[in-house]
Amino acid sequence: MLQANKWGIIALLAGLFAVGAAYFKLHAAGNADLADKVGATGVCAVLFIVGLATYLAARKGMAAADDAADNDVADDADCGDDGGDGE
Repeated sequence: MLQANKWGIIALLAGLFAVGAAYFKLHAAGNADLADKVGATGVCAVLFIVGLATYLAARKGMAAADDAADNDVADDADCGDDGGDGE
């Protein structure tokens, strides 16, 4: 799983680290209400963005694999009869 989703996991951890840093900085400055709003919105935004990017990457990869499978079927359809003599 780590190999397949390596960039998604890295982006998720980096985004959550950035949201956490902003939350703690705002909370330390005395803006607890704003820190809660930034934290909740930030976590939701990070999850949505990373999830969407992972979905689009998987969809693109599946489309490429499907095209490759379609090309393999078309190449096998001639049964290797390149001479045209039917044998």
